[in-house]
Amino acid sequence: MRDDYPSFEDAGAQIVVIATHDRDKMKAYWTEHKLPYLGVPDPQEQLTRRYGQQWKLLKLGQMPAQFVVDCGGTIVYAHYGSSMSDIPTNKEMLRLIRALPPCKPAPAASDQ
Repeated sequence: MRDDYPSFEDAGAQIVVIATHDRDKMKAYWTEHKLPYLGVPDPQEQLTRRYGQQWKLLKLGQMPAQFVVDCGGTIVYAHYGSSMSDIPTNKEMLRLIRALPPCKPAPAASDQ
């Protein structure tokens, strides 16, 4: 996603990665790899459990899960990978995102 990040931005998407690492480990990884999107540490796995992401011992870890969430906060697409390589392509994710209706801008403070 890093290489296609400008395309995600152009489509109006915000990428958020949730990982089961602590804050310091994530910060070091994000800095080392110069990742432009948000990373949320989830060391107690509260978010990953809430969204149904699976841990498979025989597959050596957390299985990937990708979601597309619309402007109202509704999950409109969910993919739960069965292996570490089972993830939708960036092209497919961008197609799904571009098919969503555009978000309405938040009203300005003076408009309220």
